[in-house]
Amino acid sequence: MNVWLVETTTKGENNKRLGLASKLEGAMLQRISTQSVNHCAKRTGMSLLSIVDKTEHRNTVLPFIEQLIQTYEPPDVIVSSGSKANSLMIPVSAKLFTDSFWVNIGKPRRFHDLADLILLQAWEQTSLTTDSANVCHIKGIPHHVTSESLAKQRAATSCHFERYRDTKKILVLLGGAISGGAKTDFYDRFFMEHLRTVLFGMSNNGHAVFVANSRRTSNAFWGKLKAEVVSPNIIHIDHDKPGAFSYLSLLANADTVLVCADSMSMLWEASATNKPVFALVPWSGRGPTPEPQARNLEILLRDGRVIPFSQLMDAAPKTSNRPLDFSAEFAKVTLERVKHWRSSRQVKQTFSKEPKSQLIF
Repeated sequence: MNVWLVETTTKGENNKRLGLASKLEGAMLQRISTQSVNHCAKRTGMSLLSIVDKTEHRNTVLPFIEQLIQTYEPPDVIVSSGSKANSLMIPVSAKLFTDSFWVNIGKPRRFHDLADLILLQAWEQTSLTTDSANVCHIKGIPHHVTSESLAKQRAATSCHFERYRDTKKILVLLGGAISGGAKTDFYDRFFMEHLRTVLFGMSNNGHAVFVANSRRTSNAFWGKLKAEVVSPNIIHIDHDKPGAFSYLSLLANADTVLVCADSMSMLWEASATNKPVFALVPWSGRGPTPEPQARNLEILLRDGRVIPFSQLMDAAPKTSNRPLDFSAEFAKVTLERVKHWRSSRQVKQTFSKEPKSQLIF
């Protein structure tokens, strides 16, 4: 089975797509990047997000797709998520690969009726359309963190943590966005003092504290944190810098993980480690947690996958140790729908779909 992963520059979205695709048994993965076509679009003064509504698509999107046809085997399944990936796959689904099964992870902002299957994540509302036959709701977020990947990382990177062998290793994962994905400076104004107290408290107790930023953490906040929160026991890790302490190796070797609750994907990835995972809520003291972060956190707390930060000093905090692999659940639903779709086509003896949309061609 040929599977196309429509990749963007958003690491979290790529991890979701890869998490699902890696669980599709027998899949041969082909990564298709939106960057090339987006560069072409920008030369016309447009962007991939807007071009699906314009006639200029014939000079940008269509030639790119025709090149894909000549280069790669047509996909049996297409996996996408996010607006940029959807904008590229709409013309693919509507015109060129009408016999491919299109899976979208997450609630599309528009054109949600075009995908063959929409896999809603933990924090998303169930209802999308009046006709929800193409919608499946799973209370989780797919990702690439598994017990196997963690064990492999521990074996490969434990030597880098040898000096901390007799020290409790605490990983702190920083987010930096509010609902809607807008980058803001609210950490600078509302969260810095609280985080400083937390980090120095753990450091003064003799713990090794690894603080890792993310792509959403503002440079101003990260620079201020590194300058003001300094201790021999606090190690600052830049997520985009090469080195021994990669994101996966930190998850694999840490004893305890603290995650800022605004990062929904990192909460689910940390919860897959079966280590104590505590939720830091950046909005404490200034108002309620915004949606959809509140729904996501509620699910994890209720299921015992995450612990409120207030319980950090408990003698033996425990998270649920039940196996949890939402990537496999997403893949199971996908394969079931693909099988049913193929069977229906064979019964009807029709082996190509009618174009779903005239918006593009």
